[in-house]
Amino acid sequence: MDEMKETILQLYQQHHSGKENAISRKDFMAKYSWSFPGGSTLKTIRWGLFNMTDRDFRRIYSQLPIVTCEKGGFYPIRPSEIEEFREYMWKKAIPHFERFNRVRDAHYPELTGDIDQLELFYRGR
Repeated sequence: MDEMKETILQLYQQHHSGKENAISRKDFMAKYSWSFPGGSTLKTIRWGLFNMTDRDFRRIYSQLPIVTCEKGGFYPIRPSEIEEFREYMWKKAIPHFERFNRVRDAHYPELTGDIDQLELFYRGR
């Protein structure tokens, strides 16, 4: 898997540096794979000797110093791109946190607002 990580990182560094060169995950997989059966990102693709699903790719991608914007992923080359990535991620994090609160409140309303209880709840998991 380390060889695959290095290969993906090199492709981003060489061909998708800077926000102007961002590429969607689906397009990246299609462009750099040997085959892309059925055009679906959920199917296995071939990277040389590697077979990889979309889930495998996302798992590797999340470990790389690659950032995301509305257009796709890219290797950042400017400090402003890192700041924009932070803002982009923050906008996505708030809805997740709000959803967590709704689920928590629906199932364990007694945990709402009680930080000590919430910490005990998570330590017990």
